[in-house]
Amino acid sequence: MSTLALVAAAALRLSSGQDAGTDARDAGPDKIDVSGYPAEQKANYELFRQKCSKCHSVARAVNSKFTAVEWKRYIKRMVRRPNAGVTEEQSDAIFEFLKFYSTKLGL
Repeated sequence: MSTLALVAAAALRLSSGQDAGTDARDAGPDKIDVSGYPAEQKANYELFRQKCSKCHSVARAVNSKFTAVEWKRYIKRMVRRPNAGVTEEQSDAIFEFLKFYSTKLGL
């Protein structure tokens, strides 16, 4: 494919809203009502919102219907990204929140 054809295809994707950064989960709710959660989980939620929103929308994580096992694997992958800025202790707290949340969802 010629360079011109590649550029045209990319422009068409961008104009239709289908760029590489688009994820359907981003269009869903971007917060969780944690008012009835235990204090520790409320604190973990705030850490989750702060750290995870550095690289993608909070909605993406909120709308990911992962089990605890899937979250554990996903968090490990995210923490290894350059400039993630998440300590081991913070990743454990984020995991505890997401495990709690996925259990509340019945996953």
